[in-house]
Amino acid sequence: MLYDIGFAIFSLFYLPALIFGGKLHGDFAERFGRYGEDKRKALAEAKGAIWIQAVSVGEVALCRGLIPKLKSAFPARRIVLSTITKTGNDLAKRLFSEDAVIIYFPLDFSSIVKKVVALITPGIYIMIETEIWPNLLKEIARNKVPSILINGRISDRSFGKYGMAKPFLKDTLKKISQFCMQSDLDAERIIYLGAPIKRVRVTGNMKFDIDIKADSKAMETLRETLSLKAGEELFVAGSTHRAEERMVIESFKELLKDFPKIRLLIAPRHIERGHEVRQEVKRAGLAPSQVFILDRIGYLASAYSFATLVFIGGSLVKHGGQNPIEPAAFEKAVIFGPHMFNFKSVARVFLDCDGAIQVSDKEGLVRAAALLLKDSRRRAELGRNAKRVALENRGATEKNLEEVSASLRGCPEPPGFGAPEAI
Repeated sequence: MLYDIGFAIFSLFYLPALIFGGKLHGDFAERFGRYGEDKRKALAEAKGAIWIQAVSVGEVALCRGLIPKLKSAFPARRIVLSTITKTGNDLAKRLFSEDAVIIYFPLDFSSIVKKVVALITPGIYIMIETEIWPNLLKEIARNKVPSILINGRISDRSFGKYGMAKPFLKDTLKKISQFCMQSDLDAERIIYLGAPIKRVRVTGNMKFDIDIKADSKAMETLRETLSLKAGEELFVAGSTHRAEERMVIESFKELLKDFPKIRLLIAPRHIERGHEVRQEVKRAGLAPSQVFILDRIGYLASAYSFATLVFIGGSLVKHGGQNPIEPAAFEKAVIFGPHMFNFKSVARVFLDCDGAIQVSDKEGLVRAAALLLKDSRRRAELGRNAKRVALENRGATEKNLEEVSASLRGCPEPPGFGAPEAI
């Protein structure tokens, strides 16, 4: 009850962000458990389903390796894939519309999750990364459905926040059947917060398992758009954030003094900010032929394949960094800033294996990029090391699948679900 009240208060304060941030989309009613007739029928027919919660684009992308394996191992079970963000939902529909029932995750009010769980009647509930929703987990546990956290991580920022709620969180964590964490540090942190030690296993990071390929159509589109001439180099700044683009553009202007044939491609993390980034480019006095803005989902991997060197966004500002594994898979020289706390263990592996360069500020970015543009041998060495790191750390998806399989094979379709209540 107290949690419901607190969640309601939070929701009221968050409402303006939903309205003015353009997040109130046409399917938002699904977050209240209100589904169209076809979807409601599909959910009702999915008794004993594998329910996967993947909050946004990054988590949905991880399902590219997981869902085919689940379908192969458990062909009789339906899959329900839920997301919170619209971009994540759009990607889920594009990738898995034939493999899963795709819904928005219900708001974590006890009355809503009770009805949604009764409608879905899952055989297992899988959370990707740190998706801990107390009321949902309480209802899942009440119906004796196993729940597994996979690719679990606790960032520095989250650890501080969770630490303040440790007494309350401990009871919620006890309701989770198994914890598959990315690293030893993540395992230590979840145990400290209250996870039973016997349920915690380090299985690695599923991001290393993503089969990263350049899309042929996207490559052709980019090739025509970029029109790179002989001798021109492409500097790709991927998944950048507000205030960071200005630093990247200023760094690029410095590099142009010694490397006039370099071109810059900026891919903002949130593609709706493309116009804002274009204004930054215009204010800097740069021509569209010098700086390209990538504002389409699904093209970044292909852009990396064209890159001479890559900067990982979210790392010069205190956002926590983005994933360096994609450019590494293309054997590209990778640079990132000081703020990689969302990918702490991944960044450490790359640095320890000389697979990336970390810089402390804009000036450091200019120096590192200039070094790599001058020295093709060093650039190639860094790229080879990065790819080796990406290959040697694969295997987490299979380990997580083992845990899911163990729970499902020992668990028949769960009894005790009454007829779904009217929603």
